[in-house]
Amino acid sequence: MRKVLLTAAILFGACSSAFAADALSVEPTSYNWTGAYIGAVAGVNFLKGDVTIPNYDPPGYDGDSTSASIGGQVGYQYQFDNNFVLGAEARLVAVFNKKTVPTIDTETFETAADWQGDIVAKAGYAMGNILPYVKGGVAFLHLHDTGYSVLGFGDAKFDRTYTGWTIGVGADYALNDKWVIGADYAYAHFSDHNFEGEQGVGPTFVKPSTHTVSLSLNYRF
Repeated sequence: MRKVLLTAAILFGACSSAFAADALSVEPTSYNWTGAYIGAVAGVNFLKGDVTIPNYDPPGYDGDSTSASIGGQVGYQYQFDNNFVLGAEARLVAVFNKKTVPTIDTETFETAADWQGDIVAKAGYAMGNILPYVKGGVAFLHLHDTGYSVLGFGDAKFDRTYTGWTIGVGADYALNDKWVIGADYAYAHFSDHNFEGEQGVGPTFVKPSTHTVSLSLNYRF
């Protein structure tokens, strides 16, 4: 995680130096959002990891955890004459969620995630160099090392990539013709999965969802 955060710090530092060198001379009323972009993303990811094991009492366990998120995104958008903006964006971030809870005396259950991504459509309204928007689309979440650790018997851990949906809101601010900063919030929902039969375990339902708050720095082409 330290290496990932260090890489992000270097990237953000380099980007900051680059746009600081440019003249922030954009005319807000004449700004046009049409074009492609690529950027860096960093934020906070809250994983709600509902775990249900019907054969245990109580059957429900809290797999919630909070971590940093860091990664990148690419997108394209088009501004119409009436100032409405439509676009599409793909994002992939590393996350570091992990929660371990006791289930019975000699056993624990762990819920962990290592990456999340989405492909969304965006719709906004340009107000000069400010662009508020809403977004929605398909989301992906990878759980890893999720499962049981039993004292004296070893581990029964699983990996699974969940597919679901996401919605969110955000706003971008153009510093100049090339550099844009932004902030957004997104909720992602995924259906539950029963790991019964995998490595000999009984009924085990894991139903994740996430809340993510992010900051971005984008370069426009």
